[in-house]
Amino acid sequence: MKSPSIQNNDLMISVSGIRGRIPSGLNIDNIVVFSKAFAGVIQGKKVVLARDSRPSGQFIESIATGVLLAYGIDVMSLGIVPTPTLKAVVNATGSAGGVMISASHNPIEWNAFKFVGKNGFFFDQNQIDSLLSLVENKDFKEPYFNPRSQVINSPNEHIQLHIDAVLKQVDVNKIKKSKFKVYIDAVNGAGSYVVPELLKRLGCIVYEKYCKPDGKFPRSPEPTKDSLKGSSKFMKSSGADIGFALDPDADRLVLISKTKGSISEEYTLPLSIQSVLPFTQKTNVVINLSSSSMTEEVISPYNKKLFRSKVGEANVVQTMLQKKAFFGGEGNGGVIDPQINSYGRDSLSGIAHILNYLAREKLSLEQAIDKIPPYFMKKVSFPIQGKDIRSIIQKLKDHYASFPLDETDGLRIQFDSSWLHIRPSNTEPIIRIIGEAPKASDLEILLSQTTSIIEKC
Repeated sequence: MKSPSIQNNDLMISVSGIRGRIPSGLNIDNIVVFSKAFAGVIQGKKVVLARDSRPSGQFIESIATGVLLAYGIDVMSLGIVPTPTLKAVVNATGSAGGVMISASHNPIEWNAFKFVGKNGFFFDQNQIDSLLSLVENKDFKEPYFNPRSQVINSPNEHIQLHIDAVLKQVDVNKIKKSKFKVYIDAVNGAGSYVVPELLKRLGCIVYEKYCKPDGKFPRSPEPTKDSLKGSSKFMKSSGADIGFALDPDADRLVLISKTKGSISEEYTLPLSIQSVLPFTQKTNVVINLSSSSMTEEVISPYNKKLFRSKVGEANVVQTMLQKKAFFGGEGNGGVIDPQINSYGRDSLSGIAHILNYLAREKLSLEQAIDKIPPYFMKKVSFPIQGKDIRSIIQKLKDHYASFPLDETDGLRIQFDSSWLHIRPSNTEPIIRIIGEAPKASDLEILLSQTTSIIEKC
């Protein structure tokens, strides 16, 4: 992928979009340039814009809106809503595309453009390459003197399109009868209004924490165990049955238990998929190469097949389309239900499916977690500056030659019931190692052997 000359250490460009630090990376000039390029790539006269609650979101959206209007493109403004909501509205309204202004779990001084094409799909590699080519060559159209375009302030009904799509996939009446008491930590981000609205429509008693999208993140934006320590305490004292925590653009979901505290994000997908497992004749499920084997444990009794893709939401979605999968996602708390018209990671989908499963089986969150065979996962990284990554991978292949190897994305080694995934970072001079095993002691042995090989290279 060719990078434009304006790229620097504070501006990161990939198939996931354009993200940068304000103002050293994503400055006003860059915002204009990338808005022009987006206008040049899409084919149509209407796009949808939305943002999370970051302080820079409003001025970025205003600049992007002005550029798009100048090219005769109508702009439907959703305001502060989750990324999956924007994608769902793009699809439902037949818009040419959309832009989500959010740097997801990055620190608050960062922001980003996440580009969406027709039918609510994120830009693929070809579309990103076309956009970057326009930027590099400065091949932009001239603005119209009389563009006849307009801003469409989206009524609430457009946001309800996403909620309605989620509700259609679950037994709303059964969930309502359960009268769940639900704690929600939206990190004052894009899910602050939409997620409590979904929960109320499911008949839940909602305890809202950090649900004021005021541009101030009260904790680290990434919903990790450490960042959720405070929320875990609040949840326990609230009397809630179950808790949910989001990232700023609400495409990732982490669970909080009243007895266990925050739960590994790896549990989100295997719990969600049990909502639909007994009711589908389809067989294929897709997760990425670094996601937990817990999903495979859950689907095996139903004779379903598991496929693994490269890491990254776009790669999971592409493989789901190829395999005609009925469900998929990533172990970072990303749930993908293709029946919901955002067709991407969606915290609303995960919430509804988990509540649906608990209501149907009359389980508490803690009982549902205990039904899943436990696995231990660990992630480590090592600097590889000055080393040959190909040589490292080859030595690992030689050492583990007697085991099944997958080179789709770095190197993944499958043991009897354990695995290691070794892959170089695309943005840092490090190599990442993700490992999982049924026993913590077995995992430590595997990681020790592997890191020793890497250190000797």
